[in-house]
Formats: sequence, C-alpha cells, structure tokens
Amino acid sequence: MRTPIKAAVLGKAGEPLELAEVLLDEPADHEVLVRTERVGLCHSDLHYITGSLPIPTPAILGHEVAGLVERVGAAVTRVAPGDRVVATVTPACGLCRSCLRGRPTQCMRVDQVRARPRPKVVTRDGEEVQVLGGIGAFAEAFLAGEASLAVVPSNVPPHVACLLGCCVSTGVGAVVHGAHVTPDDTVAVIGCGGVGIAAIQGARLAGARRIVAVDAVAGKLEIARRFGATDAVLAGPDTVAVRTLLQDLMPDGFTHTVEAVGRRQTAELAFDVLAPTGTATILGLMPPGERLSIPADALVYGDRVLRGAYMGANRFLTDVEMFTDHYVAGRLDLDAMVTGEVPFEHVNEGFAAMSDPATIRIVVDVTRESA
Repeated sequence: MRTPIKAAVLGKAGEPLELAEVLLDEPADHEVLVRTERVGLCHSDLHYITGSLPIPTPAILGHEVAGLVERVGAAVTRVAPGDRVVATVTPACGLCRSCLRGRPTQCMRVDQVRARPRPKVVTRDGEEVQVLGGIGAFAEAFLAGEASLAVVPSNVPPHVACLLGCCVSTGVGAVVHGAHVTPDDTVAVIGCGGVGIAAIQGARLAGARRIVAVDAVAGKLEIARRFGATDAVLAGPDTVAVRTLLQDLMPDGFTHTVEAVGRRQTAELAFDVLAPTGTATILGLMPPGERLSIPADALVYGDRVLRGAYMGANRFLTDVEMFTDHYVAGRLDLDAMVTGEVPFEHVNEGFAAMSDPATIRIVVDVTRESA
C-alpha cells in the first residue's frame, strides 16, 4: 500500500518546483522509510532545475538530507526506527573491486544496489516520478536503501546533519581521500560555496600550511577567511589575470588545487597554477560533453596530475562518524555554514536566495509550515 505525501516536483526543466501530493511505496527488504527533517539546497539540484544537467521528469530532487527512520524493510539490520540518518547518492555494495579497493563512490554495482521491482514514487494517476540519486528528498518522506544511510548521534541537529550527505562529504572528502593533503601542502580552493567552504575546512583540519580561497564575490572571500583560508584572491572574468594573481601569491605553484565551481575555465585554472608534481582535484559538475584543455608539456614534464573526485571520493559510512566527531569537538564548523532556513513551501525562494553573496547553504525545514 502506498502512502500519500507532499513533495516538491520538477515537472519540466526551467520551471519552478511545484508542491503536489504523490504516493510513496512501502520499503522493500533492504530499504528504509525516512521522515524528512531538513534538506540542504545544492547547486546540483539547481542544475537539474535549470536544465544544465538532464533528468527525466516528473522528478523529485533533493539529496542532502537528514531525517528520522520511520519503518525498515525485513532485511535491514544497521538502522532502526527512531534513528536520525543522513543519506548519500553514492551507495556502495562493499563487494565489488572498487569497493574492496577503498573507492566506494565508484561502486561497480551501484545500479544493482538501487534496483527495485517497482517505482518508489508515483502520481495519483499512476505515472512514475523519478527520484534523484535514489533519494528524492524534497518530500515529507523518502525511501532509501540501507546502504545509502548513515546514523548520526542525537546531539547533531538536523539542520547541520543534512550537510554531511553532500557538501561536507564532497569538500572534506576531496581533501582527505581525494587529494590526501598534509601539513606540508599549499592549497588553492576555487569557488567558495558550500563545497568550497567544506574543502577549506578540510584543508585546515589536514593542517595545510597555506590555504588560498578564490571567488568572484568579495563577500565570499571574507567568509572563507573565517573558515580557515589564510589568503584570498578576488577572481574576475579574465582567468589569465586570476592566474597571475595566484602565481604572484605562490610563485612556485600550489601542491594542491580544488575546483568547486563546475566551469571549464576554473577547472583549467586549477591545473595551470599547480607546482610540479601538484594535483588539481575537480569537484564541480559540468554539462555532459564538456571538455578541458591543458598544456601537455606542463602535464608530462612537471608530473602534474589532473583528477576528478566524484562526491569527494568519500567513504560515507565511516566518514560521517569522523565528521560528527569533529563537529562535536568544535573543529568542524557546520552551524555557520547554514546561512538561511526556509519552510518547505518556500523551497523555490530558497533556490533564489542561493545567488546572495552571503549564502553558503540554504536549508529547507520540511517539518515547518510557512507563516
């Protein structure tokens, strides 16, 4: 039997989300039904809304989520009703070659892990509604496989817990697991949104001796300094001028750069300012088919590395415990990353607020009615 719930549905790319009643299925054996508490608004969601990233519609977006477990399937053993959980779009089987080599975000069986015999969500007319990343959290409740969920302690409130599922996993994960930053490293973080700020905090936790924030908005740079950036560079439209500023600041180049924007120009900039043997880690999602151009001589003669780190190459189920310990100890500032909360009915206004220079993360309170 399906449960009626309210969801914010993307009917067509380029149009606002619409609140509608949909029908949520019962949990399958390895699934968990979670009542949504908070959802962070991610630029990935915005890319699907604008159409720069494709998704079949109708669809329920939202993936950076915290909620309370309401019901579990017959084969679920790791979570229980009443647990607060956070979700990831990269569940892992734990058995394939990628998982066994410590690369769960590249799980070779992820489609099998997500597979189920019938749609999770349908409309009142029986039409299937797609759910982003196997989650679809812009709803009063969602279904997720047990492999997609990590339990967080009750002393981690939902408005910050939700960040662990995406921007913190991606930003901090990229530094810890992707780049392996050490106290001897110099790091430039290009883009100071939620993921970039998380990467700056990750570099600070890793002890990097120099952390340079790069953004086109001066206000973002002031915020970045509060989270651990030692230096800041204001980026203009001319990437050559930005490269010159970064080279003046670090003439020998950076041992690590992290790109958290999702543009070809900023990804190429991340490579251009590397020191010999340095690594550029690209996190920003780009439109399908986008290509990068890098100088071959700098790549080969300088032993430089250009790499991706999908979702920060995180190890979600163990990383969440690490993140929560750092948060509780005051070493990872999640509270200051939440720069606004909106009720569920105002989710579209929340996306509009993402353009505010002071915004790091807008969180939707699914439990709160609008005034």
